[in-house]
Amino acid sequence: MKDNFYWYWICNIKGLWTAGIKSLLDYFQSPKNVFDAEADELANAIKYLRRPDKNLLENILYSKDINRIIREYSNLEERGISFISQDDDLYPDKFKNIKDRPYSFYLKGNIHVYEKLLNNPSVAIVGARECTNYGLSMAKKIGFDLAAHGVNIISGMARGIDSSGLYGCINAGGIGVGILGCGVDVCYPRENIELYEEISRSGILMSEYPMGTPPNAWQFPLRNRMISALADIVLVVEARKKSGSLITVEYANEQGRDVMAIPGRVSDKLSEGCNKVIRDGGGIVTCTKDILEALYLVNYYKKDDCEEGSKDKKGNITLEKEIESLYSIVDLIPKSSSEIARESGLSIEKVMAGLIKLQMMGYVEEPSKNQYMKKI
Repeated sequence: MKDNFYWYWICNIKGLWTAGIKSLLDYFQSPKNVFDAEADELANAIKYLRRPDKNLLENILYSKDINRIIREYSNLEERGISFISQDDDLYPDKFKNIKDRPYSFYLKGNIHVYEKLLNNPSVAIVGARECTNYGLSMAKKIGFDLAAHGVNIISGMARGIDSSGLYGCINAGGIGVGILGCGVDVCYPRENIELYEEISRSGILMSEYPMGTPPNAWQFPLRNRMISALADIVLVVEARKKSGSLITVEYANEQGRDVMAIPGRVSDKLSEGCNKVIRDGGGIVTCTKDILEALYLVNYYKKDDCEEGSKDKKGNITLEKEIESLYSIVDLIPKSSSEIARESGLSIEKVMAGLIKLQMMGYVEEPSKNQYMKKI
């Protein structure tokens, strides 16, 4: 068998995870040597594993079915899934020098864009699952703007901020990368099936876990090290003080990656994590240009990337003056019609008529009753 077959074999032994693989490789030096080892030698090596599965020796011996391995490995290709080991030419350089790097991983998606993923700048957009409409809008806008400048967008594809950043990327025709805490053939959460299928077509789904692995809770913090390692910058949009996003930040700091965050109000729980990142030395993001500058892509910056105020055009359609003035007051944070009337100086009747028109034109949305915000 070729080396990749041996890697596939050792990475699919039931009850043997990354730490166990490392211990066996330290002892035997290569997956092939582990495969060729006799039962008594394997039993001796397993003694050095920390809390090994009681059935591990039996599992290793049972798994040495060459025909089954070849059959499973060949089946991956038929399903459009690639298996990449650390000895493979396609293994990312960004993974090679990180602590606890994955020995292998699976790719599902458009393999033709994988080279762009390795060579183009990448930003991980992470944040809270239970987030605000403002956070969703910011993640989507930044994901769109960065992708429009040729930047890959990476996330764990969780609901909320992670998904919104990827949707923005897809809308701009960019390369979205979802790094999963389950097998690449498993969509989690199930509500993201549309996003999962879209990334399968135009981007890359990646996981170090064997096919069919369910979304066990302990797997998600560990996969975050892959998110940060593959990114040049980790951007936190909204996060609580103790969250999975800050685990990704910790990995990024260990790996020497840049970390940035969108600041928030000090009274907001979802701003505590972002403000902590900034307090600890992370970069402040107020618009896309801040990230492009950090990536040394400022020459590609377009003037309107940081303009969140009045816009006289959207989709190349000029807005009427009064409607334009109203649109400039609507923000990414929802406002009531009475607030908008007070700030604009217009009557509530004119405000409502203007908001309805802006909604019909696709510029404004009503996320909750009588609350209006810009639609990204």
